[in-house]
Amino acid sequence: MIKHLTLLLLSILLLGACQKEENSFYVGVPKDLRYVGIGEYYCGEAFTTDQPSVFTGGEEVIFTLLDVKSDDYEGEDLMENFRIQSRTGIITIRDFNDLSVGRYTIDVEVKNSMGATSFTDILDFTADQIAPQDIIYMPNIYSFYGDDTEIETNRPHVKGGGPYSFRLTEHTDIFSIDEELGRVKLINNFPIEDDQIEVFEIGIEVANTLGELVKDAAVTIEIIGKNVGQLFYNAISFLGTPTSYGLQNAVHHTTYGVVEKEIDGEAYITELNDEDNGPAYTGGLWRRAWAGVAFNFENEDGFVNEKIVKGYWSWNQESRGDLISDVIDLSYADEEGYLDITGFWRYTGGAQNLNQHLGVMICKQSEYNEDAPETSNWTLLANDISEDLMPFPSGTTTINERLLREEGNVQVAIPSNFLKEEVRVALRADFFNPELGGLARRFYIYQMQVRGK
Repeated sequence: MIKHLTLLLLSILLLGACQKEENSFYVGVPKDLRYVGIGEYYCGEAFTTDQPSVFTGGEEVIFTLLDVKSDDYEGEDLMENFRIQSRTGIITIRDFNDLSVGRYTIDVEVKNSMGATSFTDILDFTADQIAPQDIIYMPNIYSFYGDDTEIETNRPHVKGGGPYSFRLTEHTDIFSIDEELGRVKLINNFPIEDDQIEVFEIGIEVANTLGELVKDAAVTIEIIGKNVGQLFYNAISFLGTPTSYGLQNAVHHTTYGVVEKEIDGEAYITELNDEDNGPAYTGGLWRRAWAGVAFNFENEDGFVNEKIVKGYWSWNQESRGDLISDVIDLSYADEEGYLDITGFWRYTGGAQNLNQHLGVMICKQSEYNEDAPETSNWTLLANDISEDLMPFPSGTTTINERLLREEGNVQVAIPSNFLKEEVRVALRADFFNPELGGLARRFYIYQMQVRGK
């Protein structure tokens, strides 16, 4: 009996060794993609998978999200709720997504130089319902002209799981809300002067079968006069975490490889890699990545509240990080368009803006490469706006909002050939050539908007 057990154990070990040897010497198209399953999941929550395992033939591979399927989804664009990292295969479900209660399956393609393999239903999970936890509108600020009675906000994103019912808690004499979809609009024409802006912060109640939630200032609506540029985009972020940058309607992208840039009037060339020049989460903050950071702000009434800004800190290493907007529809902007940016910088650091730049770029959506954004047909609108931002005030940890708007605001015009188009805009943080001085500055963006007429 002992002899038979010993032979059986040896057989299992030999089989395992053969399989390991077969896989280590495998050459061919990718095979055997495997993800750790998604356990308990509730509608609207953010989720990030672990890095999957896959046999690659010893080569680098590219992961592509082919499809997400569900018979239960009732939202507007299922694929927009998911992202995949092309180099690692890590899949992210976006925070405040619009997934409905039900089952979902995901298809992924993995490609190397030998070919591509499609893995159907490689990951499946069920989204369950809980009482509403939070509600946001994306964008969270809208601008209506006084006679825009047919224009509505987008549907809100709710953590909880529908069907939902919505109710306004204030300004019901000016605005109405679709009780099923949550879209808000003007009831009647609103009288306003040509150069005037009137701002309303609107509270919303949302409920499902398991509970209800009331959120003050859930959405902000500007009513503007005809001479004021209409808001087409407003960047939104939440606090960054070890698994998320906190960006809601924008993405961070890091450039790797050989980069050339003019620094102090001379061409400078460097090579960036993931280990030394890529994102890192340390001490509760992201380094070398655009991410949500909390600061205290004092408003005009003297009240202090914590708000989330979008920050970039290169942490004394060279890097290039782009904060890229979602698609912006400028179809109705045929006269003018501009970026309206408000922010501040902290810590002096060596050569200041000589080798630490904050650039502004724009690209037509038709010329944008989502798999490799750095190869898109970007137009550089401004090489460095950092000196137009406000220095962080000394001797305090609280920022005065009025002073910030006065001293930290810059507007960058959008060329006419980008009007009446779908576009993306981006802020580019460049930190290069430490021989000129330390790379210690930090950029913080309080407001990044696109307006036009």
